[in-house]
Amino acid sequence: MKTAAALILALGLPFAASAAPPPGAHGEKAPAAEPMKTFQWRDEAAGYTFVAPPRWAGKVKAVPLASAELAKSGATSGVKFVAGSKALLVLLASDDERAKAVTDAGNRELSRNDGHIVAVHASTDSGDLALTNDELAQAVRWDGQAAGSAVR
Repeated sequence: MKTAAALILALGLPFAASAAPPPGAHGEKAPAAEPMKTFQWRDEAAGYTFVAPPRWAGKVKAVPLASAELAKSGATSGVKFVAGSKALLVLLASDDERAKAVTDAGNRELSRNDGHIVAVHASTDSGDLALTNDELAQAVRWDGQAAGSAVR
């Protein structure tokens, strides 16, 4: 019995020595961490950053609104977020004096801070790229505000 055990151990040792260690062990470099994909768009004039969920990264692009579209809506700045040929949502920024014109045009007030307002017009058929009400509420980050805080 002892001979059989010694024979098994002797035969098993060369196989155990040739096994490769897992990545990162024994001085090998660990795999590089992938950066978290994010989608952000900055409105310098109004002083806010729009941060969408990671599922928008690489799929959605921002298209600034033309001056004719801005004049029609009453906004001072605006952007349309597009995936392919489909508009997902439109953000319009304005000052408090023009806020009524922006919301009377069928847009919903999303956030307000220090004399500026951001209104949104969302598409009803955005599919898996549609933002929930909670995601929209946390998407606008005003300059000087703590991350994650919402000002209404």
